[in-house]
Amino acid sequence: MATMAVPKTKLRSDDIFFLSMALLMLVIVVTGFAQSYFLAGMFRAKLPSVVVHIHGALFVSWIFLLAIQASLVTLRNVKLHMTLGVLGFVLPPLMVIAGILTLFGAVRRGLIDIPPEILLAGDLENLLIFVVLVCWGLLARRQGAFHKRLMILGTMALMGPAIDRWGFGLNVTIGAILVLPLFVLVYDLSSLRRVHRTTIVACVMIFAAMLTLFPVSRLGFWQHLIAWIRHS
Repeated sequence: MATMAVPKTKLRSDDIFFLSMALLMLVIVVTGFAQSYFLAGMFRAKLPSVVVHIHGALFVSWIFLLAIQASLVTLRNVKLHMTLGVLGFVLPPLMVIAGILTLFGAVRRGLIDIPPEILLAGDLENLLIFVVLVCWGLLARRQGAFHKRLMILGTMALMGPAIDRWGFGLNVTIGAILVLPLFVLVYDLSSLRRVHRTTIVACVMIFAAMLTLFPVSRLGFWQHLIAWIRHS
């Protein structure tokens, strides 16, 4: 009796690449915050405040969600991917609120290695990039090529704090943030023979934010904001 062969699902290059990028960012976050958060027991870690705990839980949840979602796409489990996608609408606004409160708290406490004006300018710019790209990605969720790039590139903008925890200094952190979106750009050139428009927009935003960080941080606005945070 002849047996019918069960067709195997062939992995596409997109499946491998975007899952690899999600896992790379997961590794960056885990290694960056290993001592202060993951190995310290996460919720039992000695963090400065409850807000910082909430902030950590939200951002870690986002990174794990990204990796899980990319894995589900690779496994062709679209139904579960769409179900979990609801969290993609819930987490970002909470992350923004917790991120800003945590940033202001760090400036208020003053126990930071980076000048507060650079910390504020860099983190707020990157948080804005995350919001813009992820909101665009959610709106374009039915356009796979747009959606997957925007979610990955938007999350790349948030890697600064984790990379900074490696302890190699601010210049290395900025350099690493600049390198990450280049992986997507090179992949586009290899797979599409062109750079996807979302990649162009994201690269321009990230490069502009990082390359203008120092002059922007010298604006008088930041000193006024620092004074307001410390006296509020």
